[in-house]
Amino acid sequence: MKRKIKYLDNSVFYIILGVVLALGINWGLAFALNTDMPVVAVESYSMVPTFTKGDILILQGVPANSLKTGDIIVFSVPQQPTPIVHRIVTINPDQTFQTKGDANTGQLPYEKDIKSSEIHGKAVLIIPYLGWLKIGMMEYFLPNILWFVLTGGIIALIYMGVKLYRKDGFFRFW
Repeated sequence: MKRKIKYLDNSVFYIILGVVLALGINWGLAFALNTDMPVVAVESYSMVPTFTKGDILILQGVPANSLKTGDIIVFSVPQQPTPIVHRIVTINPDQTFQTKGDANTGQLPYEKDIKSSEIHGKAVLIIPYLGWLKIGMMEYFLPNILWFVLTGGIIALIYMGVKLYRKDGFFRFW
């Protein structure tokens, strides 16, 4: 019994340690790269062939006056729940920006007047495929978590029933 408790204590410790390390690395990168969002997973195919859904981008915060046409930026707009990753196609006279996805045929309405305050940073590094971990959690696991829990519970009950049956030849759940 003590061995099981020690194993559980170790597991909880390592889970907490992993979460703390991940947050620490993210905060450290945010500080070092001067941005509030240093790591972004690409969630669409709008920038193919430059990068694709599931890639990770490392962002660096840069002054708005250093951005130029052709730079890839990540920005947020009130109408969208997730940040958008697109290429700057025009710098407006009022120092706002226009963007477009490389694979898109045209601009979306919110891409024609992007203020510098909406920009999180400029893409400086692309890591292929690593973003699928985040996308898998957000698009597949979390929306279906109830089904995963129910399935896991049923499998656990079946396992316990089979184990009890084998022990003395008949089912006992008490």
